[in-house]
Amino acid sequence: MTSHKQDDKQDDKLLDEFAFITEWLSPLADNKAAARLGDDAAQVAVPDGHELVISTDMLVANVHFPADAKATLIANRMLACNISDLAAKGAQPYGCLLTLGVAENWDSAFLQEFVQALGEGLKTYDMQLWGGDTVRARDGFAGLTVHGLVPQGEMLTRSGAQDGDDVYVTGSIGDGFLDLADLGSAYAAPMPPLAFGQAARNLATAAIDVSDGLMADLDHICRASVGGIDIEANAIPLSEAGRAHGDLAALVCGGDDLQIAFTAQPSHADILGIEAEKHRIALTRIGKFTANAAPKAILRAEDGQEIALQKRGFRHF
Repeated sequence: MTSHKQDDKQDDKLLDEFAFITEWLSPLADNKAAARLGDDAAQVAVPDGHELVISTDMLVANVHFPADAKATLIANRMLACNISDLAAKGAQPYGCLLTLGVAENWDSAFLQEFVQALGEGLKTYDMQLWGGDTVRARDGFAGLTVHGLVPQGEMLTRSGAQDGDDVYVTGSIGDGFLDLADLGSAYAAPMPPLAFGQAARNLATAAIDVSDGLMADLDHICRASVGGIDIEANAIPLSEAGRAHGDLAALVCGGDDLQIAFTAQPSHADILGIEAEKHRIALTRIGKFTANAAPKAILRAEDGQEIALQKRGFRHF
């Protein structure tokens, strides 16, 4: 794991970067693969019959979290955003690389809290830290490159939806968007449906994690699978807070849900229900995929009319 100094000045509120790595991060590392972060790279073997699934997500201050956010929130959110990608691929977490931009207001106490939360999260997901990079930054940022495992040829993609497939979503939609304002639990400590994603690997035909907004993310399936999706507005699963909010358009486009949206053949409805119950996951059928239709997800009212949406989801630029 590498580190970089911005200058030679020592901040007495901040642990020396090499001590930060060796004393705090190395206990989280896989000794065999990453040599306790004592080298420039990790060496990792892929189990026979499996393939690596690799994804990365970066969180930046004042974009993905408030600049004064607590370290635990940042670590939990960083982990969940990346685990959500693996969940939508049906993958089992294996290892990760950490990229950390240490902001000026991130002192040693902050970093210690961050590492503690990171360590707890890695244990939860049975994932080892393999390495990464630490730098000084004006605006703090934190990201992971996660590596997961799937049996050879079984990774879920966005491109497998078939004509007549049902469209499902796990959990409820809009809670992450609603909780962003006050950093409530749905935003600050989400739990992506990882085990269910693995269980659905051979049942779903296409899948995506809901992070930028349900409609925007379903659009990705539409484009990749070359077809359209009709979504029944009254079928969208909402929490009590979501129903009280009342603005369905904002909820389906707000993002930060970290749920899984996927397509599956109607004949798999019963077994999907059994798997959802087994993994204690709320699962809702919300629409249907039509091959060779306009590549877009359409939200339809009870009378079948399209509900216009001014913004379909979050965009970074």
